[in-house]
Amino acid sequence: MPVLTSPLTHLEAAIILAIIAILSLKLKFLDPKGIIASIIIGYIIIVLGGLSYFTVLLAFFIISSIITRLRVRAIGELHIDKDWIRSWRNVLANGLAPALAILIPRLLSCDERIMAAGYLGAVGTAFADTLATEVGLFYRGKPRLITSFERVEKGTPGAISPYGYLGCIIALLILGALSWILGAASPKLALMLIPAGVIGTTIDSLLGAGVQGKYICRECGRIVENPHHCGQQAQYFSGVKWINTHIVNLISTGLGAVLLAAFAALL
Repeated sequence: MPVLTSPLTHLEAAIILAIIAILSLKLKFLDPKGIIASIIIGYIIIVLGGLSYFTVLLAFFIISSIITRLRVRAIGELHIDKDWIRSWRNVLANGLAPALAILIPRLLSCDERIMAAGYLGAVGTAFADTLATEVGLFYRGKPRLITSFERVEKGTPGAISPYGYLGCIIALLILGALSWILGAASPKLALMLIPAGVIGTTIDSLLGAGVQGKYICRECGRIVENPHHCGQQAQYFSGVKWINTHIVNLISTGLGAVLLAAFAALL
């Protein structure tokens, strides 16, 4: 399929992204730098992929933003490092892999089915991981660390719970159904999205528990993912310092893209 270069397509992308940017800033879904990052990613996806692919990503952004807002209003921040207003780091962590999953196949003239699979694998992993985190915070008990299954505090990198995996499955069902309705995925690909997204989310948790940099807050005593917590410098605890939650998300969404593309190629 040729790259879309029609002036009308570029104008359409500019208008749509301008409207979304204004609303996101007004509703405080994104900060100004996050707006710029989202415009770049959205432009690549609309121009090279089309509105169906972009709508899938937009649905993830809107639903996850609303769920985060509802969670904060219902149970508060819980002393964890989960952003209410998304920054450019959040946007790139969750949006760079989907954008590359569109851009690279277009440049290499790959099969449309493989491109769709890679794109949905990336978006599906991002959506599943986000809802797993947000819904998991409603779990009344203490979650378990995925590597040792010991009880840990909510918000600990690598923590999992039944509610978290429920949120993961809900996200993938929504995304699979929407992708099929919009024509971005065949029924078979929409179904394959579920196991690929679950695996991608599990990889995210494994990376969070294993290699992500972790710190102990000097104020509240929690193991956190940010070197600053409760208004002061936290003490280094374990993991690789430069691997933060955004790097983990970027790796897991990239692996989700490769995984679903491989599934599609084999089947």
